[in-house]
Amino acid sequence: MSDWFTWSNAWYLAGLILAGGATFVGLKYKKLVKELKEVFAVLQEAYEDGKLSKKEKERIMKEVLDVLASALRIVWR
Repeated sequence: MSDWFTWSNAWYLAGLILAGGATFVGLKYKKLVKELKEVFAVLQEAYEDGKLSKKEKERIMKEVLDVLASALRIVWR
């Protein structure tokens, strides 16, 4: 039985628990994860030239507000 309780098995179990938790979060908060991906995509597009225009800042703020709205919908459900 002590052969089962090794550090490598403990790290493997921790990885499985972490992956299961990430899957649960991804399923429960799918809309929030989608909105966060959109924010990062907009940020990446905006910073391609190294400068932010007013239009890009407004687009980023709209996406951030969408994330906050999605988070509030999850909390208030």
